[in-house]
Amino acid sequence: MTTTSPLFDINALDAEHQNKFHTVYNELKPNHTSYLQYKLNLQLKNKVNTEEEENEWCYELHRFLRARKWNVTHTIKSIREMIQWRIDNHVDLILEDQPMILRMHIIRKMAPSAHHGYTKAGQPLFIEKFGLVHVDKLFNRFTSEELIQCHIYWLEFCCQRARERSRQLGKHVENFATIYDLHACRLELTKFLHVFKQSVHIDDNFYPERLGQMFLINPPMIFPILWDLAKYWLDPVTKTKIHVIKKGPETSTALLQHIDSDQLPHEYGGTCHSCPTAPNCIPV
Repeated sequence: MTTTSPLFDINALDAEHQNKFHTVYNELKPNHTSYLQYKLNLQLKNKVNTEEEENEWCYELHRFLRARKWNVTHTIKSIREMIQWRIDNHVDLILEDQPMILRMHIIRKMAPSAHHGYTKAGQPLFIEKFGLVHVDKLFNRFTSEELIQCHIYWLEFCCQRARERSRQLGKHVENFATIYDLHACRLELTKFLHVFKQSVHIDDNFYPERLGQMFLINPPMIFPILWDLAKYWLDPVTKTKIHVIKKGPETSTALLQHIDSDQLPHEYGGTCHSCPTAPNCIPV
């Protein structure tokens, strides 16, 4: 099994994009060097590997360049803002923060979900029964800011899973896939809109090109209302990655085009036996 991530191959880019990549890389080298030293000084339990960080930095630059349509000026500005945001919000400590880990454990009881296997493309898969989220319990227990911090934790965990999968497969995996089961969705979910708006801002500005695919399954009658409210804040590219799948047998048919049966819970047409609670992979 491979233990290191595949090296970034700049020769896979055409000449114009190589030049832009080099421009961004050279301009941001002092920022990266300073940020890497900051991470080394954190003395994380999960030790920082400088060679691997350099490789991941190249992939990071490439993601931001793509997201900013290869505009060098916008890319440099965005990455500098991302680095400062990570430092200001202690993002590199979040996966080892015990109060945050406890908070995520509590939230999973109020919002049934699981990090569950991988897609056929190797993307880490996350599944949430969004329609069964206990909205009032969440807002009574946590502030909006705490929920935003949980979203950042989730993003960091998904990115960590993608990096680990890259090592396992010997090919680069940089994004992840999500399934949101909308069965039993209610209008009270609109209470999440302000949190959703802030989460989208974080996704677009600090984690560009991380979402691979999103599947919205079992949409209820009120879905068009919820979608009309939510889609306003979504980037046009992000919208192309979202697939709404109607209720019925086509749900499992559509999901199995992207996800192997053994990576999918039984209730969605899969044959997963690896979860401790299988076939009930996402207990409610």
